[in-house]
Amino acid sequence: MAQLGTPLMSPAETRRAFRALLLGLFAGLLAGTVVVTALPRVVTDLEGGQAAFTWVVAATTVSSTLSLPLWGKLADRTDRKTLIECSLGLFALGSAWCALAGDVGQLVAGRAVQGLGAGGVNALAQVVMAALVPPRERGRYNGRITLVVTAGTVAGPPLGGLLADTPGVGWRGCFHLGVLLAAGAGLTLHRTLRLPGPGSGRAAHGTRPDLWGAALLTAVVGTLLLAVTRAGTSAPWVSWPTAGAACAVLVLAVLFVRRESRAADPLVPLRLLRDRTVALSALAGFAVGPALFAAPALLGQYFQTARAQSPAVSGLLTLPMIAGLLVTSGVAGRLIAARGRWKRLLAVGGLLLVLGFSLMGTVTADTPLPLVGAALFTGGAGVGIVSQNLVPIAQNAAPPDDLGATTTLVVLSRSLGGVLGLAALGSLLTARVDALSSAHAAAGTGLDGGLPDLGTLPPSAVENVRAVYGQAFGDVFAAAVPFALLALAAVLLMRETPLRTAHGEPGPEQEPGPVRT
Repeated sequence: MAQLGTPLMSPAETRRAFRALLLGLFAGLLAGTVVVTALPRVVTDLEGGQAAFTWVVAATTVSSTLSLPLWGKLADRTDRKTLIECSLGLFALGSAWCALAGDVGQLVAGRAVQGLGAGGVNALAQVVMAALVPPRERGRYNGRITLVVTAGTVAGPPLGGLLADTPGVGWRGCFHLGVLLAAGAGLTLHRTLRLPGPGSGRAAHGTRPDLWGAALLTAVVGTLLLAVTRAGTSAPWVSWPTAGAACAVLVLAVLFVRRESRAADPLVPLRLLRDRTVALSALAGFAVGPALFAAPALLGQYFQTARAQSPAVSGLLTLPMIAGLLVTSGVAGRLIAARGRWKRLLAVGGLLLVLGFSLMGTVTADTPLPLVGAALFTGGAGVGIVSQNLVPIAQNAAPPDDLGATTTLVVLSRSLGGVLGLAALGSLLTARVDALSSAHAAAGTGLDGGLPDLGTLPPSAVENVRAVYGQAFGDVFAAAVPFALLALAAVLLMRETPLRTAHGEPGPEQEPGPVRT
């Protein structure tokens, strides 16, 4: 077996394999974005109701997020090339299932399978990259991953709308595209990728996967999501149902922690949290999740309801945030790769994130668009600096045998922060719209939880709707400022250790250093 640090692939082969990883990652991201624009046509064709909108989107997001720890643990115990190929195969299967769906139930089931494959691609892309690229060089590659993430987020909605409107293709073409992309990535990786085997430590030996831990984590997250989405809408925040759900989440969380502390090969090794850098990276990832996942979804609604813009124009108006993310993630990645130092850059990113959310918390329906764009650029710059660089920082602090588990812990924390942030901020938005609608005496401004159709309302009602949603979105973004403050605090509390320049170098906990008295 090749020793750690021995290159198995030439630079040209590494680049080809990495491009295939990016293609698979792009396919997984499209699964969550390409169907958004086509969703009304999908639900109408399959004779679904209003609830179908939520389930079709949530099935992929939740299954992808909850499968991350299992993929990470498997990456520490078995062949990673086989795993990435299996995850792409699952994604292609789920995409084909969705393309052939005859009703909403079949579509939701296919989307869940799609999410399992996408979760594998998301988790394993970072693990495979870590096996190919030394820690200090990962900043450059993380910049490319950020570019793909952004491209998938930006290209998905217009591409989905274009496919849905193309004669002979329709909305099913959104899922046929996923099959083609996953197949191309899988075939390229099969031909080019060569990796060392799993580590020789605990994870490589024959203990069984922690399925009980996976079940408990699923129960914790599912119950928490259900409680957050219902609180303030179906049930008041201060009520017996909400209190009961909170107690259930607490009990399940205690059971999960107890299980993980006693399992021979836990799903999420709690010992990783003893390392200050890993624990704070996970916390910062959770805190930055709402900015990365929830903010784009909320911005689309803001521009279409509070600003009365079309979906196409709304997409263009979010470009300042994407530009800020792209520019700063690339620059930060190169600076970290060149110097090996990261704390000051991440602290600047945290400050920009706080400033961006604070500025967005002041927006209304009449805020000048240049000011909104400046706030979006500032927040996007903060996300670009902080988000992707947390993974290599945590990997740098972890022992080689825990590389997959550490990567997955940070990615899982970020995804959970995004999912829970979207659910919480969406629930708050609905509650604020309901409260403000009464004050503005604007009938039909979202009391039913749906978005109003401005084209069917008289001009006076449109102005009331815009005022209500403009103020509500400002309140929601202001409520997200504590998430940004938490991310900044986590970064400031980290202990900076220069990134290693080669795979074989010892981790920070193994490096000899001066004795401090």
